[in-house]
Amino acid sequence: MRSRSLLCVLLAAGYCAAGCCGLLRAQQSASAGLRWVLPLDGEWRFHAGDQAAWAQPDLDDSRWSLLRSDRDWSTQGYNGYSGMGWYRFHVTLPSQPGPVSIMLPHIFTSYQVYANGELVSTFGKMPPDPRAYSTHAVRLYKLPPSALRSRDLTIAVRVWQWPAWSRYFGGGPSAPGALVGDSDSVAREYQQSVSALHWEDSGVLLLAFLQTIGALAALSLFLLRRSEREYLWFAAILACSAAAGWIWYSYRYVVWPVWLANQLRDLLIVSGIGLAQFGFFTQLFKPRRTPVYWLVLACVLLPLCTGMMDSGNRIGVLPWNLGTSLLILPLHVWILSLLAVRAWQNYLDARVLLVPVFLQSLATVLQRLAVVTFVLDWQHRWGFQVALLERPFPVTLTQAGDLLFLAAVLVILVRRFTRSRTEEERYASEFASARSVQQYLIPMQLPHTPGLAVCCEYRPALEVGGDFFQVIPETADGGTLVVVGDVEGKGLHAGMLAALLVGAVRTAAEFTTSPARILEVLNDSLQNRGHATCLVLRIEADGLITAANAGHLPPYLNGNEVPMEGALPLGAMPDAHFPITHWRLAAGDRLLLITDGVVEAQDAEGHLFGFERAEDLARHRATAASLADLAQRFGQTDDITVLSIESQVDVGNPARVLVQSAAV
Repeated sequence: MRSRSLLCVLLAAGYCAAGCCGLLRAQQSASAGLRWVLPLDGEWRFHAGDQAAWAQPDLDDSRWSLLRSDRDWSTQGYNGYSGMGWYRFHVTLPSQPGPVSIMLPHIFTSYQVYANGELVSTFGKMPPDPRAYSTHAVRLYKLPPSALRSRDLTIAVRVWQWPAWSRYFGGGPSAPGALVGDSDSVAREYQQSVSALHWEDSGVLLLAFLQTIGALAALSLFLLRRSEREYLWFAAILACSAAAGWIWYSYRYVVWPVWLANQLRDLLIVSGIGLAQFGFFTQLFKPRRTPVYWLVLACVLLPLCTGMMDSGNRIGVLPWNLGTSLLILPLHVWILSLLAVRAWQNYLDARVLLVPVFLQSLATVLQRLAVVTFVLDWQHRWGFQVALLERPFPVTLTQAGDLLFLAAVLVILVRRFTRSRTEEERYASEFASARSVQQYLIPMQLPHTPGLAVCCEYRPALEVGGDFFQVIPETADGGTLVVVGDVEGKGLHAGMLAALLVGAVRTAAEFTTSPARILEVLNDSLQNRGHATCLVLRIEADGLITAANAGHLPPYLNGNEVPMEGALPLGAMPDAHFPITHWRLAAGDRLLLITDGVVEAQDAEGHLFGFERAEDLARHRATAASLADLAQRFGQTDDITVLSIESQVDVGNPARVLVQSAAV
């Protein structure tokens, strides 16, 4: 029983479903009866001139010319005609009620649509103040209900052809696709037409999207490495190319003023992309600044200087295209020549770019030559393009060249960025190693020096400094060896030389305590490697000082500069001799040693810290830390080292210079 009941339920459900499907089909059939579309392609009546009465439905137009609606009037007996012209055609509408719409193909240039004498819509600007507007998409217009009282419909299209285009483009419609029907059906046909146009332009859309992403990526690389401007130039190339692509893409669907769309795209292509390409290849391959170089730059800048001053009426769109097409050719010839020369010179980047740039330039030159020959009436094709693919969507030679160029340059820039990052990491590792070596060689804590209070402040200008100092107690006789110096230059090289000299000082101190002899050892170590100033002091337990100087700043004794004979720096000459000075420290005497980073500190206005300021601070017994802080805050430009030595042993003699002589 349960099985029979279940079977009955299933059969009933099936009958209900079949009934619903039949009802649905009936409704669809009824609805389909309301859908209607009538094609309007064929022969339309045409008359040159302009009269307001030509819009009326009762006008006798039987004597007007018959022109095909899918071809412009220049190919049908009105070649070169500009100004006003009227099209008229008649159609009998079905009796179904509901709104009615009409779809018209692209019409040159501006026009008005009338239905049974009523103005439906206006495209562009008509006389008496005409202005050329254009779009490549079909246009959809809904007919007013008052114009549909009679099912006999007369459509009149009043057309104004821009004189600047009349020599090259015929007025009126030039493609099929005109139709009338119920608004829903016509809207559906309109969407299908627009979708087909979108698919036709999908290559432009894809390229503009990729160029936009590439421009953002290149700009990001530039922000990470601001010193390498090729990233910025490449971002500018892609940004201008993407902008030109988006303008062209929107021009197919959005109504643009003709002069603005054309000149803006050409300014982007010739001056924007051209100038960016010029800067990119100049930055990448460093060409010589020959007269050809400056000629190419002038050709790129000329449209930028004159283009936006014209509104399309003085120069005209087509002469403008002719001029820009001729001016862009030298740039491509120069780029290809530069790449060929650099590729011959074994530049890897040039070899990678040669084929993509050749295809890109070839496509651009072919297209521009087509524009030139079109404007000069040598052929009848505007914007010549070589199609490489038709499926799944059209791809032209220009787009393929742009894509290859985008890919090749991104590969080059990413490789260069990776290489630069690797070098930076290697340099950072070397700096870290040099810094650790320097920190090991330069004492962070000074050793114990009986009878002397020694303080030191060391402030490198960069991560690795070129100043050096050593304080070495002599355990045998209680004396102290003090060395302070400054290597020429800054950075890693100076730091490594400072480390070399510190090692040489320590080695020399193991077998001699003579300041002059120590300077001779340092001088031999620095030959053909660089230069450095150095001051070596040997302070005896009784306060007697023996000093040898190699071009270093003299020390300050109780605020007064110790007179010392000048000498050559280390590394300047083999077998150089260094003058020796002797004096004695009394209890409480204070000796201040500095490097030139103190006196050469410079503020924002260019004023130097100077010797007088340093001497005045030494006279007022400024500490090493306070003097280094003042010089650093004033404006540090070089390594700063300040070493103060104060005698704590009373030997009964005032501080005075005893002997000054030349070392033997």
